[in-house]
Amino acid sequence: MPPQSSTVKKIKADIGDLDVGTIVEKVVVTMYNDFPFLEEKFGEKGKERTIEDNFYHFLYLHTAYKLNDTQTFVDYVMWLNSVLVSRGLKTDMIIYNFEKIQESMVGMLDKEVEVSFLSYLDEGILALKEYKQDSEEG
Repeated sequence: MPPQSSTVKKIKADIGDLDVGTIVEKVVVTMYNDFPFLEEKFGEKGKERTIEDNFYHFLYLHTAYKLNDTQTFVDYVMWLNSVLVSRGLKTDMIIYNFEKIQESMVGMLDKEVEVSFLSYLDEGILALKEYKQDSEEG
């Protein structure tokens, strides 16, 4: 893994005692193993961005958790989708990313936090699937 960017360091400071580094690393390694084209298309910079993006996912999961508000995460997900799609990534890749986070975080966090995060991710995935279906029909 590349050295941590200032963005990652800042996000880690914002989420405090929530240690998600191991989860992020596992998710990013899995993504790049499952989709070798990511390395070819986006290179090392892309991998750094993917790491940052995954820390952002946790920042917004953590914010939603603190506010006890699923919509906070869903709003982030829809904004993220519009940004990443405009950069040539498919909605499916975001859904895949969130599913990998769900798989990778089991047993890694406080149980109450884990249950909430899994639920927020489910809602985010559902929103993306609905968006995708609507955009393909339109």
